[in-house]
Amino acid sequence: MTEPPSALGLKRLLVATDFSPRADVAMRRAVQIVSEHGAALTLFHVSDPDARDDALARQLALDAEETLRRKIRALSLPDNAAATVRVATGKPFVEIIRRARQERVELVIVGAHGQHFWKDLLLGTTAEKVARKGDRPVLVVKRAPRGPYRRVLVPVDFSDHSRRALELALQLAPRAQFHVLHVYQGFEAQLRRAGLPVSEMVRHQRPLAKEARQEIDAFLGTIDHRGKPIRREVWNGRAHHEITRVARRLHADLVAVGTTGRTGLPYILLGSVAEHVLRELSCDVLVARAGSARFKLP
Repeated sequence: MTEPPSALGLKRLLVATDFSPRADVAMRRAVQIVSEHGAALTLFHVSDPDARDDALARQLALDAEETLRRKIRALSLPDNAAATVRVATGKPFVEIIRRARQERVELVIVGAHGQHFWKDLLLGTTAEKVARKGDRPVLVVKRAPRGPYRRVLVPVDFSDHSRRALELALQLAPRAQFHVLHVYQGFEAQLRRAGLPVSEMVRHQRPLAKEARQEIDAFLGTIDHRGKPIRREVWNGRAHHEITRVARRLHADLVAVGTTGRTGLPYILLGSVAEHVLRELSCDVLVARAGSARFKLP
């Protein structure tokens, strides 16, 4: 039984790399986080499991370790930063989850495949599998960092998973402007099909919006945000459309979501909602869950 990650701070990070340009972008974000939080950093690479013999496998591992060391030297880490390199052989997502559990890291950082990666290859990717099956929060980096995060959007459904995502985002980006978004279903399409006038639809929506605002206020009352102002967004509509629209309007550079991580489902967050959000958003995405996942390592 592995222990869940600490909620007290970001002290141990793991950044997974396949030595691609997208992974280098993730490492640059990891360096920024290390510099801001004083965290220890592990650079991790999973080698090809199809090496023809043991001697070749050992040589590949040695070459990968040397490449990781060169990357560490080129990263401009703070002088007092602790950084280590690790190499394993096997399925990348399995080995990343295994190493993250062994080192009890608070955050796993991975790179996306570029601007259109999620549109083409969302299902079955290493990043998605680590987020869905692992028990550590995952930061999927899509943009080259320009400093600490400045605008963070956290969609919430008032679950423990949403709470965990917000709490972690507050730790990760203490200087950012925060927006918490709740999307409620007001059955607007059904009302429109029923032929109700706009004034009648507004009257119907008003108590639902009021209830949603009360719920979001109550939810935020359970969060220790250390006096940091959090702006509230309450909208009626389809969740993935509103999350995407608000993130773009705010020019968010990070969106933090909760995940139930149910093994066997090809989605995170609220089923297809997260699939749409991850396909459409070009900013970084932080995925967190409350409690531990049930995924058993092979």
